[in-house]
Amino acid sequence: MRTSRWAAACYVALVAVSAALGGATGNGRFYLAAVVLTLPVGLVALVAVYVVRGLLTGVGGLFTGTRLPDGSDPAWLTDAGVVANTLLFTAAAVATVFVARRFSARRRTHRAA
Repeated sequence: MRTSRWAAACYVALVAVSAALGGATGNGRFYLAAVVLTLPVGLVALVAVYVVRGLLTGVGGLFTGTRLPDGSDPAWLTDAGVVANTLLFTAAAVATVFVARRFSARRRTHRAA
């Protein structure tokens, strides 16, 4: 049982690091890896990324600019997006672990019956 907990923790850490690297490097391949690793819950997280980005831009735009004169994003928006994306994909990984455990437990009870 301890091995499965250790594996689950490593899995969640791998997804979190992948999402954080995606934000830090601006490379979409890391985000793609986070989505693929957390399927099917990762699809919900992917949709949530776009919803959160819209909320950050909308609410943040009430207080400060959301574009710099050169057309790029300000640092606060980039940093907040990276943090939000990392949290969303980490939550998706944790949810995937719970779904897998529930599926495994249900499968064991059906085999025993």
